[in-house]
Amino acid sequence: MSEFHGISVGTERRDFGLLLSFKAVGRLTHKDYVVVLPIVDQVVSQYRSGEIYVLIDITELTGWEVGEAVTDIRLAFQYSDQFKKTAVIGCTKWQRITSIVGGWILGGTTRYFSEVHAAQKWLNHS
Repeated sequence: MSEFHGISVGTERRDFGLLLSFKAVGRLTHKDYVVVLPIVDQVVSQYRSGEIYVLIDITELTGWEVGEAVTDIRLAFQYSDQFKKTAVIGCTKWQRITSIVGGWILGGTTRYFSEVHAAQKWLNHS
């Protein structure tokens, strides 16, 4: 039996702007990105009136195919000027390192958290 994997996306309008949330599970593949990228493209292109805040939960991420790391970088560059704050929630040293490197590429401010409530609190205080 193969391991479950995928990316879920959520959007919420908040007083401070749009909250775009992601949850990555398992080992991500190209097919996972093919499904989620058009959704992100549509949401971001339709929300030009305010700031976008991002919450990324990678606590259940076990990795990704090598080519998909490039897709992550493309996504970060494509939207770097629209993302004001990005909170990454993880639970391992490699997830922390990945979020730090991603923060160098992503626009705005990126911060790593090991606890979801702390991440949400930080995002809510813009």
